[in-house]
Amino acid sequence: MSRLSLDNRVFVPVENTDNGVVGGTTRFHFWQEGMVFFADYFGGDVREGHIIGQFDETGRGHMLYHCLTTDRDLKAGKAVAEFTKFEDGRVAMDLNWEWISQTGQSGDTFHGQSRYEELSERELMR
Repeated sequence: MSRLSLDNRVFVPVENTDNGVVGGTTRFHFWQEGMVFFADYFGGDVREGHIIGQFDETGRGHMLYHCLTTDRDLKAGKAVAEFTKFEDGRVAMDLNWEWISQTGQSGDTFHGQSRYEELSERELMR
């Protein structure tokens, strides 16, 4: 894929591991400056969240994120995203993520996978 821009794109999760916080009503609003990207997100169980990330030379996105849930839990994590483009120009991102703010009873960090897809212009109008 040629150099990707996330600027002014809005994504929604379409798949998530059970130990994730985001869901179908969470919206991610991205913007980008060069190889660095940012996002604000909210909705569903997320009261407010933020992402900062950067692309590597292969086009993968490396990101850190944090959020405050509607239950007032603070959560933080990191992820690596692989991007694909649909024929209509929309973008999907597949993330391998892990929480860095909490650990399991055995001390293991919680891991998961998610897939986010960009909303179309029509879906944004709803």
